Amino acid sequence: MAKKTLESMHSVSIDDVWKYFSTATIIKDFMLKDGYKPTFFQNNQVMATVWERPSLRTRVSFETGFQALGGGVITLKAYPPNAADIIFKEDVRDQANVLESMCDIVMARTYSHETIAKLGAAMNIPLINGMSDMAHPVQQLTDLFTILEHKGKLEGLKVAYMGEGTGNTCQDWLIAAASVGMNFVLATPDYSQHKLLQDLNFGMPDQKWVDEAQKRAAQTGATITFTNDPIAAAKDADVIYTDSWIAYDVPAEKEKANEIREIFLPYQVNLDLLKLAPNAMVMHCQPMYRGFEITEEVTSHPQCAVSPEAENRYHLQKGVMVELLKPGPRE
Repeated sequence: MAKKTLESMHSVSIDDVWKYFSTATIIKDFMLKDGYKPTFFQNNQVMATVWERPSLRTRVSFETGFQALGGGVITLKAYPPNAADIIFKEDVRDQANVLESMCDIVMARTYSHETIAKLGAAMNIPLINGMSDMAHPVQQLTDLFTILEHKGKLEGLKVAYMGEGTGNTCQDWLIAAASVGMNFVLATPDYSQHKLLQDLNFGMPDQKWVDEAQKRAAQTGATITFTNDPIAAAKDADVIYTDSWIAYDVPAEKEKANEIREIFLPYQVNLDLLKLAPNAMVMHCQPMYRGFEITEEVTSHPQCAVSPEAENRYHLQKGVMVELLKPGPRE
C-alpha cells in the first residue's frame, strides 16, 4: 500500500511509481476516452489544501482533481499573516490535530521542508507535499508519467537537466529518474568559480538525495552524472529539462537576476541546444521565464511538451490521491 505521507521522492518506492501510473492512467482514460469522471470519493471525503506560497498549476490541479473524484475541498491560506487561515508560528502538532480530526487528506505547499516533515509526523491521515524548498514529488511523478505517454518507455532514456542543482525539482528528479532506470545528467555551472552563486547558496543537490538516487540506480541500472558541460549533457538526450534559475520570491536573487542570467546562459534551452538532441522532449515545471532558462522559440517548438506536462498534474495527482485514500492499512 502506498505510504500515507508523500513528503518527497524518498517517500515513493519504485513499486509506488508504477502503482500511481496505473491508477492515473485508468482515471484519465475514463475521462478522455469514455467521457465521464469516475467518482471514487462518494463518502464526503474532504481535502484540505494549505498554501504558504502561491501556485497556479498546483492549486488548480489538486482542487479540481479532488472535486472531480467526488470529494470536497477546503482551502487554507498561510499568507499574508493579517488574512491567513493558518500560520506556522503556531506549533505544527496542534495544527495537525485539527486538520486530521476534520479532514481525510491534506496537501500542503510550504517554504520549509521541515514544516512538511512535522505535519506528516503529527498526522495519521495522508499528507502530500505540493512543493517545499527541498522537494516537489508530484511534479516529478507527473514528469515521468508524461514522458512515458510520449516515449512509450522510461528505462534507458537520457534526461539532461540544465541549470541549477539545488532545490526541490532537481533533487527529486534524481530519485525519480533512478527509480525507473533513466540516465540522468545534471549540467550546472562550476559553482567554485562564481562567488555570487556561493553567496546566494546555489550549488549541487543535497547529499541525502544523491545517496538515495545512487541506491536506486544500483537496482534499476540507471546512471547519475554531474557535469559542467551543457553540450555533452544535451547531446542525444531523450528529454531536456529546465527550471527557473531564480527564485523571484527571494529578494536577494531577484535583485541579482541579470547577473545570475549571465552565469547560467550557457545552460539555456534554446534552438542551438535542441540541434544536439533532435528527438528530445523539452520540459519545464513552470512558471517559465522566457529569455532566461528557456527561449521564446523553444516554448512554441514542436519538441516542447510543457502544456501536456502541466495538464498531467491533474491526471497523475488523481491517481496519487486515490491510492493514498484506499481503505485498509498503510505502510
